[in-house]
This record gives sequence, structure tokens and C-alpha cells, in this order.
Amino acid sequence: VYDGGETFKSIIMQAKGFTLLELILVIGILSILATAGFNIYYNFQLNIKVEEEGNKIQSVLRQVQQKAISGEESSQWGIRFVYPQTGDQYYDAFWGANYSTGTTTERFYLSSGVEFTNPSASSTIDIIFNKRTGEVATSSPVIISVKTITSDIIKNITITPKGLISRD
Repeated sequence: VYDGGETFKSIIMQAKGFTLLELILVIGILSILATAGFNIYYNFQLNIKVEEEGNKIQSVLRQVQQKAISGEESSQWGIRFVYPQTGDQYYDAFWGANYSTGTTTERFYLSSGVEFTNPSASSTIDIIFNKRTGEVATSSPVIISVKTITSDIIKNITITPKGLISRD
């Protein structure tokens, strides 16, 4: 309320407020916090995407192994992981002694934004589970790795010669 005792100019000069420097500092700090928050959220989303793909691969491996153990189609069962030179990366479930003479039953594509690191580009990996035992016909563990295209978040799925399927 203006009572006429002071000049209008002196009232304006005494008013409390923020300086331009204070506003710039606050905006700068908020920008830094927003950027850090976005990066944390983005990396969290990428980690979830790779986790889900790893879970899916592990689940399909176990299903195919179970088909071999139960003797479905009276044959071995396997999965071929394919990283083609061009096109989408995928893995095929099949039954038979090997992929080339076997019968493919289902194809699974990797989610967008996820790629294999093992197998490497232009290569394949076959995992064949023996009938009735579910063991793998290799002398050393086989590792299938997936990662996001834009970061180095990697998940490994390991299959031991005894048929144990684990994920890190």
C-alpha cells in the first residue's frame, strides 16, 4: 500500500527479488540435474531391454532342451543363433542331428535395439541338446551374448556341456 511518504522509485528499489545471475545459476543446476536424471533413466531402460532378451533366449533354450529330454520327434533338438551380414539377427529352434539336415520349428528375432556380440557378425552358433540327457555335444561351455546397440550393457547366456543353462 502506498501511503505517499516514500517515493515510488524508492519502493521499487527496496523490493526483494532474484538477480539475473541467481536465475542463471538455478537454471544451470536444474539443467545438470535433468540431464543426469535422463541418462540414468535411459540406461535403466536399456538394461531392462537386454535383461528381457536374455530371459527370452534362456527360456527358449530350456524349452528346446526339454523337448530333447522328453524325446519329442524321437530326435535331438537344437538352436541356431544367426548374426547375418545384413538383415535382422535371429535364432531358430530345430530338431534333428544338425541344423542343415534338421527341421526348423520356430524362428525368434532379437528385439529392436539389441544385437548379438557372440555369435559375431556373419557367423552362427549351433547348440544341440542330446536326446534323453539334454547334454550339449561340446567339450567347453558355449556363451551367447546380447547387448544394446547404443551402449555396452551385455548379458551372457552360458550353456555347459552338461546342459546347464545360466545367465549373468
